[in-house]
Amino acid sequence: MDNTAALLKQAKEENAAAFGTLYALYAEQAYAYACAILKNTHAAEDAVQETCIKVYKSVRNIRNADAFKAYFFKTLSNTAKTALRRSTFCTVGEEITDSAPAPENTAQTAELRTDLAAALYKLTDEERQIVLLSAVAGLSSKEIADTVGLTAGAVRSKLSRSLQKLRTYLS
Repeated sequence: MDNTAALLKQAKEENAAAFGTLYALYAEQAYAYACAILKNTHAAEDAVQETCIKVYKSVRNIRNADAFKAYFFKTLSNTAKTALRRSTFCTVGEEITDSAPAPENTAQTAELRTDLAAALYKLTDEERQIVLLSAVAGLSSKEIADTVGLTAGAVRSKLSRSLQKLRTYLS
């Protein structure tokens, strides 16, 4: 985290390159999370870009370098939710394809994605957010707690229960 602290300090001093480096640490996870929420690659790109701008403009408000990742994902989560309210990007079962799967796996992969998407949408919004922040964005329980406004213990408990629900839905 020492590197994050140094980059955050530089970013607060309006060093755009330092902010860019900070952003690059989480860009891939952010895009994957936005895709999982929005189910549309273009909308996900827009949400991540909008989030990047929002966080850059408010970087001075982040007091603790350890909180940067949670702050970034909280902002992304809110941006994605706003995008969902504004449009009809999210369709259960819609595929996001960055590269075509092997032909023999196409039908099976599509079916698995549809089943997983349907199971995810049986969860509450909070449960789904916790699962996606953990599984897709790779956030720790503390980072998720900072993002959703719960304690780390509550996040671990809700994540465990949510994953059990998913197992039940998928079996």
